[in-house]
Amino acid sequence: MPNNTTTLAQLITRVRQRADMVGSAFVSDSEIVDYINVAMAEIHDLLVTKYEDYYVKDSSESPKSGDYTLPADNPGTLPTDFYKALGVDLVSGGLTYRLKRYSFQDRNMYSSPGAVAARIADTRYTIQGNKIKFIPDPTTSGTAKLYYVPEAQRFDAGSTSATIVSVAPAVANGYEEYVVVDAAIKCLLKEESDVQPHMVYKEQLRKRLEAAAGNRDAGESYKISDVNTGVYLEDYVNYRGF
Repeated sequence: MPNNTTTLAQLITRVRQRADMVGSAFVSDSEIVDYINVAMAEIHDLLVTKYEDYYVKDSSESPKSGDYTLPADNPGTLPTDFYKALGVDLVSGGLTYRLKRYSFQDRNMYSSPGAVAARIADTRYTIQGNKIKFIPDPTTSGTAKLYYVPEAQRFDAGSTSATIVSVAPAVANGYEEYVVVDAAIKCLLKEESDVQPHMVYKEQLRKRLEAAAGNRDAGESYKISDVNTGVYLEDYVNYRGF
């Protein structure tokens, strides 16, 4: 974890210095905290877009949901910090299955006339509102684990001593300058000042951030795997001697 002890109070001061608003009451500290949180959410989305595994949690880490025990938890409630799903595993009979997602149009695929009886491996999931649903209704017991991207973390305006590393560790990894510049731009926009030089600098920071995020794991490239078996095609080719 980055060793960054920058506090919210220090971030507010840096934003005011960048916007040349030290001692000014035109923009309040609480407004600046809002701007800081918006900037951190923007970084969150940039990191997830460039490297989808940057933030990964699973349902067992959420005290509000936990893993889903089937068939009882169908539908199940999503974690309170859920942002987007990365995948779902189903453990049943000592085996683990990677579930496919189903679309709204597929909701009756196992219940329409002539539908083939589904196996446990055919179970599918979807996200609707704050629920996760499975089809067909499981007849065999199992445990489903949801892997997901959590929502962006936020500073509490009343906790100015909170450090950036305790609230948003990824941002603390050298990205707080982006937060400062973006929040300063919003302060300057409020007073209708020229923000063009700051926008140019922000774009430079964004490109640097995206490049760093995209190269987070430079050790090995992604492999293509079979969606049904999970076997990597490269490994299969090597095994078969092609």
